[in-house]
Amino acid sequence: MTHQEIILQNGYCIFDLTKNSDADATTPIEFRYTLIMLCVEGKATFEANMRKYEFVKGDCICMGNILYKRTMKMSDDFKGRVLVCKSSFAFDNIVGIPTGFFESIYTNPIINISDEIEWKLINKHFDTLCLMQDKNLGLKHIELVALAFRSVALLMASFRGTVQLEQSYYNHGDVYYRNFIELIEEHVKEEHGVTFYAKKLHISAKYLNELCKLKSGHKAKEIISSFLISKIKQEIIMSRKSIKSIAYEYGFSDQSSMGKFFTKITGQSPSEYRKDYKIPQNIEE
Repeated sequence: MTHQEIILQNGYCIFDLTKNSDADATTPIEFRYTLIMLCVEGKATFEANMRKYEFVKGDCICMGNILYKRTMKMSDDFKGRVLVCKSSFAFDNIVGIPTGFFESIYTNPIINISDEIEWKLINKHFDTLCLMQDKNLGLKHIELVALAFRSVALLMASFRGTVQLEQSYYNHGDVYYRNFIELIEEHVKEEHGVTFYAKKLHISAKYLNELCKLKSGHKAKEIISSFLISKIKQEIIMSRKSIKSIAYEYGFSDQSSMGKFFTKITGQSPSEYRKDYKIPQNIEE
């Protein structure tokens, strides 16, 4: 079975990744899953959600709901262990894990595991999930897999030293912040202002800014812009739409307005960015 078929059947898939096994590494693809990957040997550079990451031996990366990924390069000796699962499967099995962990990996998803025992622990859990993938354990299979996956997530939370496990698991701020992220995902094409999202949440724009700063280290407007620029990049790279069409679709008054916004954040114009990916210009009239 393919990795996709395994995910559909089991809710997750675990496999090794090497330079030779990723023939289409440089092809940008949509990848709407949760990912946990260990770098066992070598190093790699890749993009996920339009951000570039350097990945070296001993690193673990945790990312949820990846909209886009592209492996840019791998060393000849690179070897990774990859756990991919449906985001719904992951969400169902992380209830009770401190929300601060997930907020911290949004801004910095790479965790370096330098302790030898911790590295052995996480690999043992990967081994367990790998065995479960190869042998269906009957009626209790999903429940046992869920326990193993939850153990991996708890280990990741404990490795991230900035998170205190004794903290309150949920509070009103956590709910507002998560709902804010969901609202951005739903409305960012049309709405780019903080006030819109604050009204949707029935809180003030000032409180939303304070909350975002506390939870992520970024202002609400910066988070909105981050989501917006990621989606625009995805459209530029993966769609066959003109830059002008993309500008109108994403709520800009004209192509020039979007161009100024895009260049301010990326240092390139939308056309230059598309050219870097060797995508033909003037696709639409």
